[in-house]
Amino acid sequence: MKLKSKNLIILGVLIILVAGIYFWMNNKAPAIDESKISVSSVIEYTPEFNYRQTINDCGPFNVAAVARALTKEKINSAEFAKNIEWRLPNKYTLPWGMEKQLKENGIVVEIPNIKALSDKEKILFLRERLSQGKPVIVLGERDNYEHYITIFGFNSAENEFYAYDSLFEKAEEGYTADDNGSLPGNRNFTSEELLNFWRGGGMYGLYNWYAIVASME
Repeated sequence: MKLKSKNLIILGVLIILVAGIYFWMNNKAPAIDESKISVSSVIEYTPEFNYRQTINDCGPFNVAAVARALTKEKINSAEFAKNIEWRLPNKYTLPWGMEKQLKENGIVVEIPNIKALSDKEKILFLRERLSQGKPVIVLGERDNYEHYITIFGFNSAENEFYAYDSLFEKAEEGYTADDNGSLPGNRNFTSEELLNFWRGGGMYGLYNWYAIVASME
């Protein structure tokens, strides 16, 4: 059943108000220590986990991917999609739902103010966190739709980032294709490609340059 337009307006206003307060409280630029950045770093994420999402389920599928990588436990992406909260009527997952589900699975989250960084600093920030073994979920735009992907590694000499994209092209039933081989995830991005994808993220004028940094500490 579709929500009435009045309810949709109220929902939109609520999202804007709560998100505005949230970002006002988290507006400090994240610190970057370049001495902690490796030339390359990868977080294990094998092809057997390259599950292809169901409709509008990129949020929970990426949460499940991070949980698998960090906890080393068998995580069912479909169950995460069924149980995640904070979803819009079209099943889009709001960032709060992803943050909550990660925390419920014992994962520590960092929500950095990426907007305060230059493009060069954004790339350095990702490399630093990945060098520390922390995967990063980012919100971008794919085919004119909002879409989450998870970055599991990089090689600065090759100008590459290694990511899991739950909407990558189909392979066998329930799985995506894999362009990464022995590298984590299923596809590569150059720094420029990743920034262009990331730049398109956001909803209701909010969540531009949104990222979740995940860790077990």
